[in-house]
Amino acid sequence: MKLINFKYFPIISIILIFSIVTTCKDTSLQVNNYKNQEKIKLNCIMSSEDNNKLEAFKTFSNDIKTLLPNYDVNFKFIKGDMPTYETKVKVLLSSTDIPDVFFSDNGNLSTELLSTDSVQPIDKYLDKLKFWDIVIPSAKIVGYKNHIYAVPFDPIYYQVIEINTDLFQQNNIKPPTDFNELKTAISIFKSKGIVPIALGGKNGTSVYKMIEAFSATIDPKITSKLIEKKGDFSDESFKQSATKVKELMDMAAFEQNFASSSDQDAANLFTSGKAAMYCTDSSNFKISNQKLNGKCGLLRYPTIGDSAKENINSTLIGGVTKNSGLFVSTASEHPSEAVNLAVEMSKYYNKYLYEKQNNHAIIYLPNKLNLKSPPNNNIALQSLMLGLADSKNTSSSSLLQGNNISAAASKAITDDSSAFMTGLLSVDNYTKRMDNGLKLK
Repeated sequence: MKLINFKYFPIISIILIFSIVTTCKDTSLQVNNYKNQEKIKLNCIMSSEDNNKLEAFKTFSNDIKTLLPNYDVNFKFIKGDMPTYETKVKVLLSSTDIPDVFFSDNGNLSTELLSTDSVQPIDKYLDKLKFWDIVIPSAKIVGYKNHIYAVPFDPIYYQVIEINTDLFQQNNIKPPTDFNELKTAISIFKSKGIVPIALGGKNGTSVYKMIEAFSATIDPKITSKLIEKKGDFSDESFKQSATKVKELMDMAAFEQNFASSSDQDAANLFTSGKAAMYCTDSSNFKISNQKLNGKCGLLRYPTIGDSAKENINSTLIGGVTKNSGLFVSTASEHPSEAVNLAVEMSKYYNKYLYEKQNNHAIIYLPNKLNLKSPPNNNIALQSLMLGLADSKNTSSSSLLQGNNISAAASKAITDDSSAFMTGLLSVDNYTKRMDNGLKLK
């Protein structure tokens, strides 16, 4: 047996001891780092003006601890009206107490914050989260400098025609899908002493949106062309739409003295059962359906002309407003986590709207969030929204939605639309005046 040479023993001992000490030190550091690892701290603010949001988020501070256990979220409502909230947002963004996530649906505030680089683009973070896989295709609205800056948050609404389903059934009338069918329905209702269409003609906004909705059945990109200055009101699609509306006026399709009727007057006429149809947006469906005892249906705008047949009812005006929703501050130290929080907040609120408020007008695909429909389901609204899950069924924001155009241009367009409905402007004069109005800064 070979004996150990003990002259090397001291050297070996020193090496072994050093190795053990080093290993223990490294292990100790790892344990301490793990124990001392802090949660991601994020500040989040929202206006207290909306009662729906107050109710929806009353337990959010506790719930988020389960949803995002590695986050330390300081969530609070800012008391006061919306102007007070907007002022507070700007003050906080210039302070040391910067909110990582905050809500804004005001075009002017969003524009100001974007122009000063106070908020950051979040495209790459949303892509990483595969956000677009769980929302309707039309929810992806590119905004400032061809980027996305806000997580969509609020319910979405579209220009539609509400119908009294009882009146249609009693008179054996098929809900119209094209303009000729619409004229047939109008003629029958008139012969029965029923007002065919209720419209707040006094409000130029309602008038313009009706004409815009008809024009989108001819050219789905009409609004984007106007915004991007690639088209004019005097072009064929919008002019044809205005001509068709003039045809409806000549048929006396609207209520008597409709040019002086407000939106509320039109709504009252429809929900009283005296009008068969009502040009409005889908945000009014719930109350209309309640007043008509569940006998309210929703129609997309009937298509105009044969060219629209192949894309029948494929486009709606409305939907997500660009640069509106939950923003992430440029100064946030944790932008990826802030976007993750914003998405969870958006899902949380939309789940509340869908399951507790019976509001199906959300951007999320219900099956992706495992949402449960309430017992008293709004079938008509649900059907409208489910149709938007198909990428063939698109939507386009209204020209008057958000900050698409200047306030001066918006006023000119609504004033001209009101004048058109009172008969003061011909189709040619109307569209030419609108072209000039759109250029106003």
